[in-house]
Amino acid sequence: MKKIVILFYVFCLAVLPVAASTPAVQEHLSRGRAFYERGRWTDARYELLKAREGFAGDDRMAEQEIDYLLAACGVELGREDAGRSLAEFRKRYPGSVYENDLRFAEASLLCSRGEYAWAREAFEGVDYRALDARGRERYDIRMGYVAFADGDYDAALRYLDRISPRSEYADHALYYKAYIAYARGDYAVARRDFGTLRTSQAYGPLAPYYLLQIEFRQGNYAYVTEHGEELVKRAVAEQRAPLERVLAESWFRQGDFNRTLACLDAYAQAGGETGRDENYLKGFSLYRTARYDEAQEPLRLACGADDALTQNASYHLADCYLRAGDKRQAMHAFAMASSGPFDAAIAEDALFNYGKLQYELGGGVFNEAINVLGRYLEKYPGSERSQTARELLVAAYYNSRNYDAAYEAIRQVRSPDAEIRAAMQKIAYFRGLEAFGRGEMSDAQRYLAESASVGVSPRYGALAAFWQGEIAFAQGDMQTAAGKYADYLRRAPRSEREYALASYNLGYCALERGDTKGAADRFTQFLALHTAPDDYRADALNRLGDTHYAERRFEQAIRNYEAAAATGRLGRHYAAYKRAVTLGVLGRTQQKIDALKEIVRAGEGDYADDAAYELGRTYIGQEQYRSAVETLEGYIAAYPRSPDYAAALSDLGLAYLNLGDRRKSLACYDRVVAEAPKSSQARDALQGIRDIYVGDGNVDGYFAYAERTGVESDLSQMARDSLSFAAAQRLYLSGRTEDAARSLRGYLKSYPDGFYTADALYYLSDSYLKTGEREPAIEALTELASHENTKYTAAALRKLAGMTYEDKRWAEAASAYRRLADAVQPRSEKEEAMTRYVRATVGTGDAGAVVRMADDVAGYEAAGQTAWREAQFAKANVLLTRGEKAAALDLFRILSADVSHPEGAESMYRVIAAAAERGEQERAEKMIYAFADKNPPQAYWLARSFILLGDIYVQRGDKFQARATYQSVADGYGPAGDGIVEEARAKIEQLN
Repeated sequence: MKKIVILFYVFCLAVLPVAASTPAVQEHLSRGRAFYERGRWTDARYELLKAREGFAGDDRMAEQEIDYLLAACGVELGREDAGRSLAEFRKRYPGSVYENDLRFAEASLLCSRGEYAWAREAFEGVDYRALDARGRERYDIRMGYVAFADGDYDAALRYLDRISPRSEYADHALYYKAYIAYARGDYAVARRDFGTLRTSQAYGPLAPYYLLQIEFRQGNYAYVTEHGEELVKRAVAEQRAPLERVLAESWFRQGDFNRTLACLDAYAQAGGETGRDENYLKGFSLYRTARYDEAQEPLRLACGADDALTQNASYHLADCYLRAGDKRQAMHAFAMASSGPFDAAIAEDALFNYGKLQYELGGGVFNEAINVLGRYLEKYPGSERSQTARELLVAAYYNSRNYDAAYEAIRQVRSPDAEIRAAMQKIAYFRGLEAFGRGEMSDAQRYLAESASVGVSPRYGALAAFWQGEIAFAQGDMQTAAGKYADYLRRAPRSEREYALASYNLGYCALERGDTKGAADRFTQFLALHTAPDDYRADALNRLGDTHYAERRFEQAIRNYEAAAATGRLGRHYAAYKRAVTLGVLGRTQQKIDALKEIVRAGEGDYADDAAYELGRTYIGQEQYRSAVETLEGYIAAYPRSPDYAAALSDLGLAYLNLGDRRKSLACYDRVVAEAPKSSQARDALQGIRDIYVGDGNVDGYFAYAERTGVESDLSQMARDSLSFAAAQRLYLSGRTEDAARSLRGYLKSYPDGFYTADALYYLSDSYLKTGEREPAIEALTELASHENTKYTAAALRKLAGMTYEDKRWAEAASAYRRLADAVQPRSEKEEAMTRYVRATVGTGDAGAVVRMADDVAGYEAAGQTAWREAQFAKANVLLTRGEKAAALDLFRILSADVSHPEGAESMYRVIAAAAERGEQERAEKMIYAFADKNPPQAYWLARSFILLGDIYVQRGDKFQARATYQSVADGYGPAGDGIVEEARAKIEQLN
C-alpha cells in the first residue's frame, strides 16, 4: 500500500507583539505576522523582508521577531538556507525568548527532510507546556507523523488522539489513525474512519480505495468486483494498478479465470510489477482454462520460497510439464511441491510422483530415486501406493551404481523386508569391492562382512567370502585367505568367474606354505576351468611350471613354460626366461643359449637383463670367453643399476683373464672394488687382482694398489674380517637374533670398510625388525641404502621406504622411493615406487619440492599413470596457491579428461568453476552435465558442481531451475558430515 505523506503548511509559532521602530516597519511586520499565522508563508516572508529592510533603531525585540519569523518561513517554505538561518538566529540571539519556538522549528525542519530519528530527538527537547494550544496541535501532529513513519504506531496514536475533531489537523490525524487500524487488521475501526473521511477534501478520493481494500482483505470479493471497476474508471494513474490487482484476485477467488487474466493484463499495462503472487494468479488461471503450455512460464516464476505458493504452483506446473511430455522438468516441479508442509494431499502425491519419475529417468545423479521413494514409504506407510513405491525402491536399489549413496540410503530403512535386505546385501558387497579397488582394506572387510551377515542371497554370501579371501591374501594372511577361498568353493557354482580364481588363489596359498604338490593341483584345476588365453592363464601355467621345476620334473616344467609363452600375455617373458634356464638344467646348453639370445635380442620385458647376465655366465661355463665378454659388456652398459651389476663386472674380469687380457681383467676387478667396495663381490675381485699381480711376479705392485685404493692388503686381516662376519652370520641364521645383532654391530665397528659391510647391515636391520627395534632398523637400512649397486640395494630401499612412509617421515620416504624406482627392474614395481614417491613428497608440504617432484615424474618414462596424475594434480594446487591460476588451470584441464579418479573429478570442478568465474555460464552448464554423464565415483565434486549450477541459474534469474538443482543435491547426495547437503539447503533458504 502506498504511504501518503502529508506536507505540513499550517504550523504557526507563538510570537510576542512588539512595536517597530517606524510606522512603515510596524505595518510590514504586522502584515507579515498575520500572513504567517494564516500559513501564507511566501506573503509573510515578503512583508517581513520589507520590515527588515526598513528596520533601524535599537528595538531588540522587534528585530528578534522579524529575524525569527523569517527563519521560520524558510523552514515552512523548504528553503535550502533554512537550517543556516536558524543557526544564525541562535548565534545572534543567545538566550532568546524564542528558544523553545526555535527548537520546534529545528525539529520541524528535520521532520521535513525525513530525518525522523533526529526529528524525534529534537521534538523531545521542546517544552510542550510552553506552547500555546495551536502550537501543541502542531507538535502532536508532527510527533504523531514521526512515530507513524518510524512504525511506532502506539506512540503515534498517543499523539494523534490529542488532536481535536475540530482542529484544522483533524482529517490528517484521522487518516493516520485509520491507516494504522487498517495495517493492524482492525478493519471495523478502519472502515468507520475511512468512511468518515469520504467527505474530506484532502482524503475523500483515497477513502474508497482503502474501503475496497478492507472488503478485499475480509474476503468480500463480490463487493470488490461490484464496486472496483467504477473506482478504476475515476482513479488516478498511480491508483489504477493496485486496483486492477485487487480486482484480478477477487475474480480469481470467485473462479472467473478469464476475467482474472483480463485484470492482470490491465494491471501490467498500468505499470504494476509482476511478482510471484501475480505470476501464480496468471499461471493457475491459464492452467484452469486448459492453456497448459502458456501456464508453464508464469507458474515457474511463481516458484521460489519454501511456502504454500511454491507448493501449489509447482504441483500444477508439474502437470503442465507431464502433459507436454517433459518428464525431467515435471520431476523437478514435483520435487518442490513435495517438500512443503502446507497441503498434505499435494505433498504426498508430489513425493510419490517425484520418486517415480526419478526412477523412470535413471535414478538420479545422486541416487535421488532411492532417497525419495524411501522417504515416501517412511512418511506414508499406509498409502494405497506404498506397494508400488516399495517395488520401485527395490528396483532402484538393484539398478544403482552409486553404491556409497545407496548404502547410506538403505541403512535408513527401519524395518526392511526380505527384498530390501537382499538389495542391502548386494549393495554392501559392491561397496566392499569399491573399497578394495581403492586399497581401503579395512573398509572393504567391514562391508563384505556386513554383506555376508545379511544372509539372504547365497550368491552374494559366497562372493563375499571370496573377496574376504582376497583381502587376507593382500595382507599376507594366507591361512585366512585359504579358508575363505575354500568356503567360497563349497558354496559357489562352477560357472562363476570367481570359482576358477579361487582355485588359482589357493594355488598361491599352497606355494606360500611350501606345498608344491597342493599348489600344482590347484593350478591344474584352475587351468581346466579357465581356458581364456589371458594373464591369469599365463601366470597359472608359469606357477605350475615352477612347481614341476621345484619337484625336478623339468620336462613338464618346460611344457608349462612354453604354453605360458604361447599365450602372448605379460607372463610370456618370465616363461621364456625360465624355459631357457630349465633347458640348461637338462644339459641342453646350446638350446639354452639360443633361447637366451632370443630374449636378449628382443630386449622386452622384465627379464631381458636377467637373460643377458645368465647368457654371459653360461658362455663362461662353456669356456666361450669371447662370447661371454661381448655379452657381459653389453649387459653392463645397458643395466648399470642392476643388482647383478657388480657380479657381472667380476665375471667379465674373469672372462678377460681367461682370454689373457690381464689389463682389461684388472680394470674390471678395479671397477668392482671402486663401485661396491663393501661387498662380497669386492672381496672376490681383490682376490682376482692379487692373483694377477702375483702371477706377473709383481707383489709390490699389488701392495701399492691396495695402499692407493685404501683396501685391505693384510691377508691375515682379510681373513679375520671374513671369520668375524661368518661368526655373526651363523648366529643370525640360527635364529639367535639378539646375539646376532650384538655380533653384527661388533663386526661393523671393527671393520667399518669390511668386505661384508652390506651383508652385515642387511642382517642387522632384519634382526632389529625381529626384536621390534624400529628406529635402529631404519638407521641400518639407511646406511645400507647408501651403498649403491649391492645385491641388497632394492630390498633395503623397499623396507626403508615402507617404514619411513608408515611413520610419516615424508622426506626420507620420498627419497627412498625415488631411489627404489631406479633400483628395481619390473615396470609394475617402478610404478608403485614412483606413486609412493609422489605421495610422500606431497606429505612434506614443501611446495617447491612438490613442483620439482612433478616435473621429475613427468620426465620419468616408467612412472605410470597414477604417479603422473597425482603429481600433476599436486603441482596444479601449488600453482593455484601461488596465484598462478592460468598455469594451474592448464593442468586441471588435462587432468579433467579422466574423472574416474579423485584428482580428475576435482580438476573437472576447478575447470568448471573457472569458466563460471569468467562469466562463461553456458559453457560451465554444459560441462557440468557432461561431468554428470560420466558418472564419476567421487560424488563430492559432482555435488559441488551442481551447487555451482544452481548458482548460475540464480544469476540468470531462473529461481525455479536453481531451486530444482539445489533440491536434487539435498534429496540425493549421500555422505554425511562434509557440508554438501547443508550447503544445498542453505542455498534453498536463501531463495526465500
